[in-house]
Amino acid sequence: MITLMTKYGKQGKWDDAIRVAEEWLKSHPEDDSGANGIVYEQIAMVYLGKASRDATHKDEWIRQAVAYFDKDLSVPRQKPVDIEYYSAGRGFEVAGDLSTGDSCLYYGRALKAFADEVPFIQGETYTASGATVPLAPMRQENEKSRERVQAKFAKAGCK
Repeated sequence: MITLMTKYGKQGKWDDAIRVAEEWLKSHPEDDSGANGIVYEQIAMVYLGKASRDATHKDEWIRQAVAYFDKDLSVPRQKPVDIEYYSAGRGFEVAGDLSTGDSCLYYGRALKAFADEVPFIQGETYTASGATVPLAPMRQENEKSRERVQAKFAKAGCK
């Protein structure tokens, strides 16, 4: 399903990509694996892609993307290390970049998501499925993103 969504997205077939994901969600309504969160995030990203290429309905597509990022964030976190807040923060940042009237709102949401990510990337390493991953690069990237959005927030005159 993700591969097909990606294929449609690369072809600019945004509605087909969204349809595939929504059909998957209908057939997996209570997936406890966390996969629904991943699908919500992918749908949100497709809506942002659609917004970047459809100026007439851009704000509508941004609102749809944000709604799906919110759904993603509502999925209970099942791991001690998780980058969903970071991913959503990046999505909110793009929404702010694309928005014509709500940049401050979306930049603010990005800053909150980056702050919410911090507890999930503590410690030196994380081991899962036999692989050990250092957490310092994740913390650095999260902080770099927070600083970048803080500068955009200030430049846009947000309070």
